[in-house]
Amino acid sequence: MKDYQNKSLEKALSILDCFSREKRELSATEIAKMLGLNLSSIYPLLATLSRFDYITRKENGKYSLGISLVVKGNLVISSLSLIEVARGPLQDLAHEYQGNTHLAILNNYKALIVDRALASDRVFINSIIGYEIPLYCTSLGRALLSQMNDEEITNYLSSEELRKFTPSTLTDPEKLLQEAKNARLRGYVVLDEEFTPGEVCFAAPVFDSQGKAIASVNLALSKLRKLKEHERYGLRIRQTAMQISSYLGYTGPVTG
Repeated sequence: MKDYQNKSLEKALSILDCFSREKRELSATEIAKMLGLNLSSIYPLLATLSRFDYITRKENGKYSLGISLVVKGNLVISSLSLIEVARGPLQDLAHEYQGNTHLAILNNYKALIVDRALASDRVFINSIIGYEIPLYCTSLGRALLSQMNDEEITNYLSSEELRKFTPSTLTDPEKLLQEAKNARLRGYVVLDEEFTPGEVCFAAPVFDSQGKAIASVNLALSKLRKLKEHERYGLRIRQTAMQISSYLGYTGPVTG
């Protein structure tokens, strides 16, 4: 088996491990001594970590952990909490409709799938946890997109390559903006084979205690079932999203 370990990355991560509650600030010399490395080899690593805000250089010349670790740490904590409270409702919905349900968060203008519940044998690559999918042509993504203001949506659409994944993929920026507005008003989105052939998806945003949209949930069903009354499924996914939101402390009005 090949060894894919990156020695430089290992050294950089080892630098972060040098810091602790007792050692909140360290000089380059102290770090080099703790790791048994030459001082000259430490400086490039410190510079790179500083550039990405994983460490910060103080006025006294010493280093401390940077704001990026706080941001990433909070993201992990919030995601874990979100996953825990969402899992039950997602599983209930999946079994109720014998479909697949997913939970996604916004990550660099992509929808990042962080959990799922499967009750159908139709499982696609874009259902994998950790998979990033576009905002404009997926139900999870468009539910997140609908909670942005119009200017942010327009800026995103102008910078994104709006390619067709299926013949039904909507790529017109004006129509996509209008779809986002409509979804914002009714509280859910419906996508009919826009990303995956043979699949109809319903999604809605999830809100935290401050009323901020932090995630989205969806229900993916096969077109072979000849679904009727899309509104019924849309209202059901909105209900699930509101249930999860309430578990997170959201007390605002039901969207839509």
